[in-house]
Amino acid sequence: MTEFDKVIPPGGVGKVTASLDTSHYKGPITKSVQVTTGDPGARPVVLLLKADIVPVIDVAPSNTPVLRTTVGEPKPTELTVSAGDGKAFDILAVQADPSVRVAVRPDPPTPAARHPAQGAHGRPVASGSNRYVVTITPTPKAPVGSSIAIVKLSTNQPKAETVTIRAVLSVTGPVQVVPQRLEVQPGPEAPVLHVKISKPRGGTLKILEVASSDPEFEATTSAIAKGREYDLAVRYTGKPGRGPVNSRITVKTDEPQQRTIVIPLTGRL
Repeated sequence: MTEFDKVIPPGGVGKVTASLDTSHYKGPITKSVQVTTGDPGARPVVLLLKADIVPVIDVAPSNTPVLRTTVGEPKPTELTVSAGDGKAFDILAVQADPSVRVAVRPDPPTPAARHPAQGAHGRPVASGSNRYVVTITPTPKAPVGSSIAIVKLSTNQPKAETVTIRAVLSVTGPVQVVPQRLEVQPGPEAPVLHVKISKPRGGTLKILEVASSDPEFEATTSAIAKGREYDLAVRYTGKPGRGPVNSRITVKTDEPQQRTIVIPLTGRL
């Protein structure tokens, strides 16, 4: 955001005031402001605004961690939550979506935080340290595919009462889909796209139904290895030069953890 004097009298001095919202930044940043005047002989002036942002509460390596896991084999991810000024603070409470489980411990352990009550009776979840390890683990409620799980830490730091972590979950199910999305492009012939649907381990797989949300695309399946691997073919049956495509192919299976598989279909014809 900038404010500036629009008119500067001859021999006068003008002022440009630039402000920067640093709430979503950390570390060194540089922003520029270009000042253009009505003087035809003057070149534009570029002002640089530099800052090294130290968060009140820092989450490392990122407050948007990516958790990649397989159904039935949850893999925890550890984050470090620390005070920018190095002073001790308390984590008063933890709120998390049902798709993840969260544990907090001081790092290193301190006598005051060795046996914290888990948010009961107003006691902090963890206290007495300037640095905590937050462990996030997907639960059985985490859906197959990509999703976002929100974790909120309440602290006693007035300038950072709530620390929000947006965990990106990528859960691989027993049924593998390659590729996971389809894209069509203009060409001399009507396109036919293919997806491989397979279940390498466990019980057999049945494809119960396939459907396209767009009537100009026909979806059919054929068995490559019955009960294990199938080919999904998507054919365009409409007229050339149709334009944008934004639809989906829905596959119904007998796999309890992936009864419905949605494959986005986008592009242009």
